[in-house]
Amino acid sequence: MEEAIIAILLADAGVAGQIGTQVYPGRAPQGVSTEYALVRSVTRLPDYTMAGPSGYEERRIQIDVYALTYTKAKRTARAIVNALSGRRGKQGAINIQGIFLDGERDLPTTDEDDDVYNRFRTSLDFIIHHA
Repeated sequence: MEEAIIAILLADAGVAGQIGTQVYPGRAPQGVSTEYALVRSVTRLPDYTMAGPSGYEERRIQIDVYALTYTKAKRTARAIVNALSGRRGKQGAINIQGIFLDGERDLPTTDEDDDVYNRFRTSLDFIIHHA
């Protein structure tokens, strides 16, 4: 699922206009540019029937946007919301039944890595229903 979300974001002109192709799974590679987005799976809730897995799943995906300015972080977050929220359809082998924004918050960056400490961070949660 994370790969499908990254593919959607990389193909979106609004997201590309903000951060180009700087969308990564989980962690940014060393030496990445100053503005990027990270995609993480938070929860995966598969559905079961008495006969076993139904093939339907609900996922919570978190996307963190890092930027040098607050305005850039918010513009990038809005571009991501525009690309994903309400989306339905096939993405590769995945049948996306609906993507919904579930929350947005501004968070401090961690001080674990001095390289990102002085950046702004906006975090988005999406609920994704897919089969």
